Amino acid sequence: MASKLLTRTLVGVLFIAIFLACLLHQYAFMAAMAFVIIVMHIEYYDMAIGRGSYCLEKVLATATSLAMFLAVFLWKLCDFDAKWLLLCALPFFACCAVLVLDRKERGEVRKTENILFPVLYVGLSSALGSLLLFDKAGVFGGRLFLAIFILIWMSDVGAYVLGMGFGQKPDSRKLCPDISPHKSWIGVFGGLLFVCIAAVVLKLVGWFGMGWGHVAVLALLVLVCGIFGDLFESLIKRHYGVKDSGRIMPGHGGLLDRFDSALAVLPVVAVYLILFEII
Repeated sequence: MASKLLTRTLVGVLFIAIFLACLLHQYAFMAAMAFVIIVMHIEYYDMAIGRGSYCLEKVLATATSLAMFLAVFLWKLCDFDAKWLLLCALPFFACCAVLVLDRKERGEVRKTENILFPVLYVGLSSALGSLLLFDKAGVFGGRLFLAIFILIWMSDVGAYVLGMGFGQKPDSRKLCPDISPHKSWIGVFGGLLFVCIAAVVLKLVGWFGMGWGHVAVLALLVLVCGIFGDLFESLIKRHYGVKDSGRIMPGHGGLLDRFDSALAVLPVVAVYLILFEII
């Protein structure tokens, strides 16, 4: 038990160190995020389809997600004409064409859904989330992006601390026991407490260049979307009968396990900030 905890802690520290290092330079982040997108696709396909089949379709779907992320990221970074963003649809249409022409796939609609779903789940989320790395002038900076992740992490910590400490009693009300039996309403309130404290601190130190009202909304969005993102990935794993999405992070599971909340939080936060012309 102690060795597992040590492994989990060391891997977690290493993950955070790499995460912070990648935020120091735009191309380091771009390369790291491309790697993450590829791994998350592989993890999902291993759960949903298995290895050794539909290889070309998987590659084209993964290429679609990569194209979406890179197109949006480079559009903000290099400020080229937005019409070139349409090119990221080419690998998607190629994937659809292969699915139609592949005789093995005809009639197996579920396989088609499983192949295309990560484009929405991973690709679109990553593309929209990357907008948080740029200000209105298109200047790269990781402070806002990191601040959102700090809120996500603090929400998780608060939910874990209060949920495990007070939410596991027989009379405790569970959040969604059929999906995740350990998540409780006490954990939700713990996450709310911690995320609010973190949001106030980040605002006071100048990491949020917006009004208090927007900070409050962001804290609420992170809490709610993070919970749904976590539960959604748990639902996927339960459906396919797996405990972890992968084994790339010993003691933690896969990258889908680590970014499950972020995949739901980042696009919603990005859309909110764009609508109110904050980024």
